[in-house]
Amino acid sequence: MSDFPHHLAQVSANLKLRRDELLAAVSGLKDVDLVRARRGGWTVGKVLEHITNSEWHYARLVANLRGRGEVAHENHAAAGVADASEALASSRAALLNAIDGVSEEDFYRLGPIGREEYSVVSVLENVEQHDIEHLGQIRAIQADSR
Repeated sequence: MSDFPHHLAQVSANLKLRRDELLAAVSGLKDVDLVRARRGGWTVGKVLEHITNSEWHYARLVANLRGRGEVAHENHAAAGVADASEALASSRAALLNAIDGVSEEDFYRLGPIGREEYSVVSVLENVEQHDIEHLGQIRAIQADSR
């Protein structure tokens, strides 16, 4: 018996956990916090914009690996925390839509993307790590601002 259903459920749970942690941190921000930055680094707002834009890219990768149609990137100008949260929700919805109904074959099959090879599972693991990395970055910016 395949462990695919369990593996997909675990990867999905990890994605939700990491995004929930990120959203909890964002919900504690004020609009003024979006312009805070560490010296030589991005502002919190730029970090959130990067996360969102990257997730749209990941959704397109997954759709491409599955041979599905193009994922249209929605641009959200984050004028405040509420806008940033909405953009994060929108990009996550696109990613979840791209993996909806994924088959075991598609989940594990490696496919060429540029000069590299990825599978749906490897892209999803990258998404999880990306949220972790940038949550740490946001926390560091906030810590330096105190």
